[in-house]
Parts: sequence; structure tokens; C-alpha cells
Amino acid sequence: MKNRVSFKLVSAVILTGVFLALFGSARAAQAKAPHTKTHTGTYQGSKGNSGTYSSTATRAPGETTRSGTATNQAGQTATHTADRTWDKSTGTGTVSSSTTGFNGGTTTRTGTTVKNADGSVSGQGTVTGPNGKTSTYAETTTKTANGSTTTGTITNANGKTATVDSTVTKAGPGDVTRDTTVTGPNGKTTDKAVSTKVNPDGTGTRVIEVTKPDGTTETRTETFTVTPAPKGP
Repeated sequence: MKNRVSFKLVSAVILTGVFLALFGSARAAQAKAPHTKTHTGTYQGSKGNSGTYSSTATRAPGETTRSGTATNQAGQTATHTADRTWDKSTGTGTVSSSTTGFNGGTTTRTGTTVKNADGSVSGQGTVTGPNGKTSTYAETTTKTANGSTTTGTITNANGKTATVDSTVTKAGPGDVTRDTTVTGPNGKTTDKAVSTKVNPDGTGTRVIEVTKPDGTTETRTETFTVTPAPKGP
């Protein structure tokens, strides 16, 4: 990863999840009782990269915390921690995360969220890259009949702005897709499609496909186990 805050990196941190797409968009307010889930698995990329990962998410009323570690084929490790809080009485929350890549560079995010009168949730904050340069973001997420849509902007340290559009679709229990498009200030786009399927026994697969501005595509396939297994419908 280059030592800068790229639009692609920032959009991943904000909307699509970092660290092997392990972390979903569920808000802390959705947790009805404290509980912990773990994900363990392996991944294989179309360019030959591979490795293992594990993550833990603990949800309690008003807060969700996450942590994880990945190890690649060269034995290098990457780590991620994240925390979300939500105050239902005020309709406000906070988000923070720290991601250290395989090359040792760390990216941090801090932000706030607020529920709007129409029921949507808006967020804004900053993402600081390994070189200390900071980008700002603003986003709004709206629930749909079978998922949600998010639109936002990212402005880098040089004042250039990109737009981000993301749609989450839930086809059924454990079957979720997320499609994200980042359009840079030059009009070029990067598309990312993530399809996740979790079976009733807790096993699952995730396929991530990224189409770059030049039209080339990279894929990554993950196989994992969720503990405890999801409850039935």
C-alpha cells in the first residue's frame, strides 16, 4: 500500500470495511443484549496472495467493539480495532478505528453520527493515513426494504473530492451483497462487489471483486466459520 491517503483506501475505511472486509455496517444501537461473535478463516486472491484471519465482535447496548488479525503468505500480520457507540436518547454516536497494514503503516478514523428527522443517519469525520495526511468524509445512510443505501463524499488533503455510492442488499438470512462505486475527481471509477453467504451451521464464504478504473478485475475468496452459529430465521 502506498504511503498516502488514497480515495480508494478512505472509502474502504468508511463504507466498505477494511481488513479483509471482516467488519459489517451494523450499528451498536442494533444490539439487544451483550454478545460476542468470532470469525476465523482463510482467503485466496486472484494474484496468488493468501492467508488466514480471525476477528471478534462484541455488541452491547450502546456500543460495538471489534478487533482482528490477518496473516499473509509471507508471515506478515495486519491488525484492526474499531469502536462504535450510539446514544438512542439523543440519536447520536461516535466511530473510531485503527488499521495497521501488512507493511506496518497505520490508518486511523474518527467521526460522529446523528439520526436525521427522516430516519436516515449521517456521519462525518476524518481519516488519517500512515504519512499523517488527513482526509475528511461526509455520508448519509438510508434504510431500504431489503438493506440500505449510503452516499458520501471524500475530500483529501489536497482539496480534491471523490464521491462514494454503496448499496447493501439482504437476499435472505445470511445472504448479503454490498456494491460500492468510488468516483474520483477525474471521473474515473472503482467498483467493489462483496457477496457474503453464512450457512445455518456457521460456515460461510465471501467473494470480493474489485474492478479498477482501467477495467481490470481482482478477486478474493474467503472461507470462514462464525462462532456461535447464527440463529435460525
